[in-house]
Amino acid sequence: MAVISQSGYTRGKLPRGPHRLTDEQVAEDQRRRLIEAMVVLAGERGYAATTVADIIKLAEVSRKTFYEHFEDRRDLLLAAFDTVSSTTFAEVRAAATQRTGGSTRQLEAFMRRLSGVAQKSPGTIALCTIEIAAVNPDGLERRERLMDAYGALIDECLGAGGERSALPPTLARALAGSIHRTIDAQLRSGHGAALTAISGQLARWTRSHYPVPSVLTTEDDPPQPWRWLGGNGLIGGRAPGTLTLSPDGYEPPREAGSKDFAHHANRERILDAVAQLAAADGYTELTAVAIAERADVSERAFLAHFKNKDDAFSAAVEVGHMKGQAIVERARANAPNWRTGVRNAVGGLLELLASEPYFTRMAFVDAPLAGPAMTRRLHEHAGAYARLLLDGAPQRKRPPAITPEATVHGLFELAFHQASQHKTAELTSLAREATYLTLAPYVGVSEAAEAAA
Repeated sequence: MAVISQSGYTRGKLPRGPHRLTDEQVAEDQRRRLIEAMVVLAGERGYAATTVADIIKLAEVSRKTFYEHFEDRRDLLLAAFDTVSSTTFAEVRAAATQRTGGSTRQLEAFMRRLSGVAQKSPGTIALCTIEIAAVNPDGLERRERLMDAYGALIDECLGAGGERSALPPTLARALAGSIHRTIDAQLRSGHGAALTAISGQLARWTRSHYPVPSVLTTEDDPPQPWRWLGGNGLIGGRAPGTLTLSPDGYEPPREAGSKDFAHHANRERILDAVAQLAAADGYTELTAVAIAERADVSERAFLAHFKNKDDAFSAAVEVGHMKGQAIVERARANAPNWRTGVRNAVGGLLELLASEPYFTRMAFVDAPLAGPAMTRRLHEHAGAYARLLLDGAPQRKRPPAITPEATVHGLFELAFHQASQHKTAELTSLAREATYLTLAPYVGVSEAAEAAA
């Protein structure tokens, strides 16, 4: 199946009455139309906002035909992912491995082909990078395998120049995920026409992490959870706004207090309930009624704070990211130099995310599924992290302009991977790879590895 273009989407119904198409040909065409419609809609509005009615309208088939081919929307989303991800990966792999001239040329061919697919079919990149996470666990498992495959291909390209220093799997996956996220962010920001120029920058950024010094490729002890994980099941503190949640069944003591205190406490309970429900069931299953019930407040009390579930969801994401940015800013400000500040800031951010598993899952797995407005805000947060983390960086290596954005997307990919695998508490064990990912484009692999180790 060819890459699906939004502008070149197949229109026109199958011929009515007598025709020479076999039943198999008709069925194949109907299935293709439905898959194409899913890909296009994933790029335009996202899976959560797409209905079966939207799909059959764009595909120009009947509802009966839809259910003859697919059990439901989830089934169609998985089929669409399987189709476009395998086709795109085969194209990118062929473009990269058939290119001569060493690792740099292969990486450039890799990025150009992937960027070309993105320009022709934004829905393909959106589906493979973001929207497939709406189907749990099957979609998340598929995405993991795809990013592992791209990570292995990046490693293969980097070794094409004759030097072999295999990328650690964690770093390879972070690079692969970052490339996809950066391209998707450019598309959603309306900068698709610039992808041709950006593809060269992404190739240089990826190449700047290689060869990996041996100190980062040696085997370590098994990952350990966040070292302050409480034995009583409570993770972290309970300062207002931390989004730290108590375990299921925990009932806080009921104490008399002022109306202002009750108002504030209700808001905190609602935010905690949003994070807990989103982490457990996903954004697409979230409802205002469920949030109010989980927070043990009335629907009237819920509406006193938030207009709807999306308003509450946005507020919960905002609280967590503002806390993360404050940690990064303080770590940089209190460090004696830029390199140490970045290392401390990366470690501090990972500690926060490890200590707040509900927020981490909500922010990195579910929030990107919450529609265009949330996506724009997440891009703004990524830009804020990039400025706080990397402003003042040395320029002696002359990293490409895309480096801050690509770096933060790499860190986001690490958080996504751990959260989607229910290993958020082990994020702190990735501080070495995360620090190296951040520093290498600016100070070189040797100095970055020294700082990370």
